[in-house]
Amino acid sequence: MRCSGWWNGTTLAIGIAAATPASAQDVPVPPDAIAPTEAAEPYSPTLPVDAPVEPPLRIRVALGPQLQPGFPGNDTLRLNPMISIARTRGDTPFRFGAPGDGPSIALFRRGRQLEIGPTFLLTGRRRSGDLLPGLPVVDRTFEAGIYALWWQSDRVRLRGAVRRGVGGHNGWIAQLGADYVRRDADRWLVSLGPRVTLADAPFQRNWFGVSPEASIATGLPRYNGGSGLYSVGLTSRVNVELTRHWGLQAQALYERLIDDAARSPIIRRVDSQNQLSVGVGATYSFSIR
Repeated sequence: MRCSGWWNGTTLAIGIAAATPASAQDVPVPPDAIAPTEAAEPYSPTLPVDAPVEPPLRIRVALGPQLQPGFPGNDTLRLNPMISIARTRGDTPFRFGAPGDGPSIALFRRGRQLEIGPTFLLTGRRRSGDLLPGLPVVDRTFEAGIYALWWQSDRVRLRGAVRRGVGGHNGWIAQLGADYVRRDADRWLVSLGPRVTLADAPFQRNWFGVSPEASIATGLPRYNGGSGLYSVGLTSRVNVELTRHWGLQAQALYERLIDDAARSPIIRRVDSQNQLSVGVGATYSFSIR
């Protein structure tokens, strides 16, 4: 069978060759010749030419002094460091953060409009002898909770946060706010926005209550604050880029104690219903590839 197949194939090839006119480029090929094949090239893995390259990480650190009450209801300002850190990628502008937001981590994002995640804040302590001799000490409080923000437009941000105090006042505190933001990428930014803060009874009693022991020691009437509105206020921040790396940041936060906090005999005695914080510092931006 193999002989017959070869013979039929050869006869067909001879017939086709006889029917085709010969040319100067035709080269006779023996029936048993094997067509040459190209040598196999060694395998060399290569990356796609158009593989996307992730933009570099940009970080901006702000550092400077700030004057702030130190704890709720304080009648004097304390000097503390003003520290803030922002990050982004490539040419995307740094995300806006307002004074009083506290460190926040966006665990969930939908585009550049919605953010949800944990937030933290450290509240100063009231020492023995602060405000009035005889008031109890309130230790530093680590407040941890959750925040959510929504950009209504490129210029309007809505934000809410709920935090629980660990140690210190051991209470719950909630803050609602809105910010109007004008900016030219990272070259400059100006913001202004109102704030409303609520607190539960343990928070109010620890900071503004007067226990029977404290009443005897201070001469103030007994007082127990309840949960509800705690303060209203206003915040503002300004950022200006001076060079590729260096810039300036200034911020202010004003709060006015209201309702049970404002009615406290402690606040009435020392007249500290108005709370103001101001800070100014330098910013430094750098990239990490």
